[in-house]
Amino acid sequence: LSIFNLFRTLKTMLDKICLTTEKLFMKYGIKSITMDDVAKELSISKKTLYQFVKDKNELVQHTIMSHINTIDCLSDNLINKENNAIHQILNIAEMVIQIHKDVNPSLIYDLKKFHAETYELFKQHRENNMFEKISDNLKLGIEQNLFRSDLNIPLTTGFYMGLIDLCLSDEIQSLSKTPFTQKYTYMISYHLNAICTPEGKQFMSENATLLNQNSY
Repeated sequence: LSIFNLFRTLKTMLDKICLTTEKLFMKYGIKSITMDDVAKELSISKKTLYQFVKDKNELVQHTIMSHINTIDCLSDNLINKENNAIHQILNIAEMVIQIHKDVNPSLIYDLKKFHAETYELFKQHRENNMFEKISDNLKLGIEQNLFRSDLNIPLTTGFYMGLIDLCLSDEIQSLSKTPFTQKYTYMISYHLNAICTPEGKQFMSENATLLNQNSY
């Protein structure tokens, strides 16, 4: 094999490992999954698995960063295809729900407690990339008279990010048994009703299929 083909082969296998590991983490959380579990799910030996990652910490880091990159690519694609601020939020919400609908609520807790370095990378991404995307959406909605012009964009963005975290975690006991899809859909409705102008609320009531399918 040439160096290029060897690199491509290694990357393809690592991508496959990360995808399989991501599914396991989503379903069972991070702490409970061992390297043996991952190797078994991939139908490879643990020795082969260790040819691609040196330990579980590295596996977690590769998997979480791969997941983040996937979400980024999908989000960017949805944003670029849609110039309406409300539709952007709803389209991304549908994508997030599809990917995380069966997420284990202990995942973020496990990441924070047992893999602090990767959690810091996750936080940095959230504070930079995600913050920028949400802020840009708010500015667009204000320009389109869909969102209130008096919004404090940094505060609104921060609150929205905090609500997303609550949907993914089990830190609040009263929410821990509520399915992710229900929490996230309600959160989107809560967010939009808080920031929309009367015109925005009218547009939302006529076009928000996701929210209309999940009334509360």
